[in-house]
Amino acid sequence: MPQASTLALVLTAAPLNEQDKLVSLLTAEHGLLKAVAPGAAKLKNRFGSLLELFTEGEFHYYWREDRELVTLSKGEIKTSFFPLVSAAENVFYCYLLAETVLRVMQPNHGDTRIYNLLLAVLHGREKGQAMDWLLLYFLVWLLRNEGLLFNPRRCSNCGRGELERAWLRSDYRGLLCPACRTGERLAVDRDELDFIAWTATHAPAHCATWAGRFAPAGLIRILTGKIEYHGEFTLQSRRYLPEFR
Repeated sequence: MPQASTLALVLTAAPLNEQDKLVSLLTAEHGLLKAVAPGAAKLKNRFGSLLELFTEGEFHYYWREDRELVTLSKGEIKTSFFPLVSAAENVFYCYLLAETVLRVMQPNHGDTRIYNLLLAVLHGREKGQAMDWLLLYFLVWLLRNEGLLFNPRRCSNCGRGELERAWLRSDYRGLLCPACRTGERLAVDRDELDFIAWTATHAPAHCATWAGRFAPAGLIRILTGKIEYHGEFTLQSRRYLPEFR
């Protein structure tokens, strides 16, 4: 059987049966990887804390050509984010980050940007960055990476720029200026538009230097709704966040 190893972040690890777990990994080079971890559901097992959410590790695996799932043989922790992920103020944000990647990313989609984006968000939180701003930054860049982010500088209908306030189309495929609006309800203000543009040239670690003043909750809801609309799914973990209550 072919064998390989990969650097990856753990997104989920759920019981598959009495002994094994089904693991979802975001690899650094090959996108999502679904794997069986034999014996991982036992109290004493060879994987230990390797399969905790967002643990970064070197995973060794093998596969058979007639099976969709690969089988993990062993692994080594490179970076553990357990103290961060398990903190009460972070845990549900982390669940949403992981679920969003799982629902949006395609298997075997080799793109290191989302992998590096997640690491940057996690390290940003370790350095004291606010979790809601980091989530907002992540959502902006995920949409940008998937080619789904609207242009924050122009009306998608007439091309007008320098928008002080804009409304999102009902199909989430662009912004409308006041003159082109026809009853749309989701509005985005100038500071929010400026933040979206600002993220194109700034890293998550710079969120604390953002000079604008707005509460991120509204824009988080809009961007999450856009992801759900285009993906035709509902992100279950968002219901636990204060931004959606």
